[in-house]
Amino acid sequence: MLTLFSLLYSYVDTTDSMECPVYKEEVAKLEIPVENQNSGNQSVKLKVWDTMDGEGYQFQKEPAPIILDPRFDQLNHLPPCGNLGSVLIKKETKELMENVRKSFLECINPIVQEFKGNPEKMFLDWVPKAEPCDKLEIFEKLGVVPFENLHETKWAVLPKCKEEHTLLTLGVGHDTMAEEKFNVTLPNTKFYGADPIIEPNRQMYSAFGKFFPFAIGKNPGFTKFRVLPNQNQKTREYVFQDVTTIPFLYFVNDILKFKRIDFAWIDIEGGEFEFLDQLHQDVTICQFNIEMHQKFRPGDGAQVFSEFIFKVLENQKYVFLKSTHTEVGVHRMFFINIVDKECLAKFFN
Repeated sequence: MLTLFSLLYSYVDTTDSMECPVYKEEVAKLEIPVENQNSGNQSVKLKVWDTMDGEGYQFQKEPAPIILDPRFDQLNHLPPCGNLGSVLIKKETKELMENVRKSFLECINPIVQEFKGNPEKMFLDWVPKAEPCDKLEIFEKLGVVPFENLHETKWAVLPKCKEEHTLLTLGVGHDTMAEEKFNVTLPNTKFYGADPIIEPNRQMYSAFGKFFPFAIGKNPGFTKFRVLPNQNQKTREYVFQDVTTIPFLYFVNDILKFKRIDFAWIDIEGGEFEFLDQLHQDVTICQFNIEMHQKFRPGDGAQVFSEFIFKVLENQKYVFLKSTHTEVGVHRMFFINIVDKECLAKFFN
């Protein structure tokens, strides 16, 4: 039976970039400049325009040369990970994680308790209040490194052993600079990205990974999401559109069939509140960057965020750091799993 997903998957897997023929009469009517096309004795310029209003993403004609990060060779010669589930966690690794947990909770718990019963104030004041805990000396031992995007920084702890790694991008947003840097830094990384705006995200992400043309939420259906249309390149103005939505757990467990996600980068303009509660126990993620958009979820976004943070501290599965303002009502955070054995064996052992 041909399903909606199989249609979408077929589209992404087989569609190459295509160019429609441009006729001089149509160009003249649309007043579109033409480049490198002969018109009699006259050479005119052809410029590729998006089919929607405005100008779409303009790709370079010649791809930039691939330059490997200096860390690539070293990471490519790490010892094999083997069966991470059966790896013995070293005593010093256990001690480090315990010290990280204690130091983090001693710092963050009193801060979070100030906001109990006041989620709106918690979200509004979060970054300056949480910032002192980012500077814990013990965090320096975790080896957190940056990967710069055009508009923000993604954070990661690189592995201590070699195997196939997974990086999941939820929300491509016409910007894959950080993924491209990651791709030339950590060998054997498989990239999987989802965004409901197909172009230019498909062409950008497919250069190094697998792209999926839908939004990620908690329930399947047709959902109003805040998205960046292809034509809004200069202004980067996001708009709300109805888009096809796939449940987060269905995407991870049934489509991708992941048992563990090594790296997750989540920036979906408010859609993250749909499945924050599923990040506690329903899926194993070793590290994730996430941007929280209470600004675009004014009804219950702050409450969902508050409940998520209190649950994180209750479970003591993650520590978080790198809280950074993007704009009023929007901030980023980086979470590290300090409990799951496979994550400890891979990144800290």
